[in-house]
Amino acid sequence: MSTPSPPPAHLGYRVPSLGWRITVASLRIIPLMLLFIGLPAAALSFLASHSIPIPLSILVVTVAGALITAVSTARYVAKPTRLYGPLSVLSSVIVVAYVLYILGNSTYAFTLPNTNATLHVQYTELIELLLIVPALTLAAGIVTTVEDARTPTERLPYDYPP
Repeated sequence: MSTPSPPPAHLGYRVPSLGWRITVASLRIIPLMLLFIGLPAAALSFLASHSIPIPLSILVVTVAGALITAVSTARYVAKPTRLYGPLSVLSSVIVVAYVLYILGNSTYAFTLPNTNATLHVQYTELIELLLIVPALTLAAGIVTTVEDARTPTERLPYDYPP
C-alpha cells in the first residue's frame, strides 16, 4: 500500500494532521477549564465561605463551563471539516444560554454579615455587553456552515495558509 501523496500545491493550504489538532486541543483544555470552571467556582465558594449568599449555582457554573470547554475543544479539532460551522453555532448557543442565565441573576442584593446593611450590586449592562461576542460568533458560525455546504474547501486557504 502506498502512502497518500500530498495535496497539489495549487490548492494553497496545509491542514495540520488530526493528531496535531488533538494534541493542541488537549493542551487548550487546561486553561479553558481554569477560566470557565475553576475561577468562577472558586469565587462563588469564597463568597459562600464568608457567609455571603452566592448569586449563581456552582453546579450550573461547573456544567456550563464543562460544556463550553468540551465544545470549544471539539470545534478546534474539527476546524478543517464541515463540522466546524455547526460546532461554532452550538458553542455560541451554549454561551448565550449561560450568559442569559447570569443576566437573570445580575441584580443582586444581600445583607452584609454581622450588620443590618444591605448591599445592592447590579451588573446588568456588563452582562448585556458580554452577549455581543457570542451573538457575533453565532452569526459567523451560521455563515461558515452555509459557506461550507456550498463550497467545502473555500475557507481552508485562509485558515491554513501555506
